[in-house]
Amino acid sequence: MHKYKILVGSAMLAIVSVLLQVYKIAYPWGGVIDIDAVGVPWLISTFLFGIYGGVITSIVSTVGIAVFAPTGIIGASMKFAATIIMVLIVGVAGKTLGFGKKGIAVAFIACLVARPVLMVLFNYFVGIPLFFSIPTEVALQKFPIELFLVPNMILAAIDFWVAYALVFGTKLRERVK
Repeated sequence: MHKYKILVGSAMLAIVSVLLQVYKIAYPWGGVIDIDAVGVPWLISTFLFGIYGGVITSIVSTVGIAVFAPTGIIGASMKFAATIIMVLIVGVAGKTLGFGKKGIAVAFIACLVARPVLMVLFNYFVGIPLFFSIPTEVALQKFPIELFLVPNMILAAIDFWVAYALVFGTKLRERVK
C-alpha cells in the first residue's frame, strides 16, 4: 500500500477520534473513566494500515485531544497509554499471525489482558496523582481496583470488536487496498 494512502487514511481516522472525544460521546463510569469509542479509529487504522498507520493515528489523535478536549494533556496521555498497547498488540498479531481466526483470537485475548493491567498501574501511579493531585498511597485506598479494571476490559472489547466489525464486516480492508 502506498505510504500516502496510509498517511491520509491515518490522519482522517485521527480526526474522527478527536471529534468523538471533543463531543464527548461517552458513558461515564464511576466518575473517573468514560466508556467511549475514541480508540475505535485507532484500531481501524491498525487493521487497515498495520502498526505504522495505527501509531500515526494514535499520535495525531493524542495531540488533537490534548489541544481540543477539556481533559487536556492528561486525558490525552491516559487515552494514549490505554490504547497504544492495543494498537501494538493488534499490529504485531496481524503481521505475525494474520487476521484469521487465530490471529484475531490471540490479539483480542492479549488486548483484554494487557489494557486493564496496564491502566490499573498507570491510573494508580500516574493518572490519579496528576489528574486529581492525590498521592498513590491514598489512591490505592480510595479507589477500588475494579473501578479501573472493569471499564478498561469493556473499552478493550468495544474498541476491538467495533473496529473489527467496521473493517472486516463491511469489507473495508479489501476496498482500501
